Amino acid sequence: MRVSAVLSVVCLVVLAGCVGGGFGTDDGNQSTTGTTKVEETATAAFVTNGDRTTVELEVANSYDERERGLMYRKSLPKNHGMIFVFENPSVQSFWMKNTLIPLDMIFVAPDGTVLNVAHADTQPNASDSELRTYRSDGDAKYVVEMRQGFAERVGIEPGTKLAFDGERPTTEES
Repeated sequence: MRVSAVLSVVCLVVLAGCVGGGFGTDDGNQSTTGTTKVEETATAAFVTNGDRTTVELEVANSYDERERGLMYRKSLPKNHGMIFVFENPSVQSFWMKNTLIPLDMIFVAPDGTVLNVAHADTQPNASDSELRTYRSDGDAKYVVEMRQGFAERVGIEPGTKLAFDGERPTTEES
């Protein structure tokens, strides 16, 4: 009886991990090592007071990649993160389900202007109803996730510009 109860709990946990998302409309591919496997990357820079801070971003531009996001990651290199690309700009809402790294969520308008920054803490063992949500202060085309503290260190605030090296990433739906 006790073993079957434990197996039931394990099955529920495994199923919950398959269904969950990093935010309201996201998804992603998970490798066997428990990390998101994203094929496309982009180089961009945050421009603050004339200073440029270059970042390497994994591009989450499909439904599956956006849903998975940075779930299950245990670390991120310095100045490395993920950019979520949406087909149509709208108010975006994210949560930290199954996310192990505290993050700065940088919400960016279609023209590359930062709308707002949210500092998101991990919430281990929180149920879906207990998860805090982090929203954009307007219609966002992009959301950049970096290790928490990055935005403060670099001076990112509303009005900061995000400039891409080369073409701007697009969605697979485009």
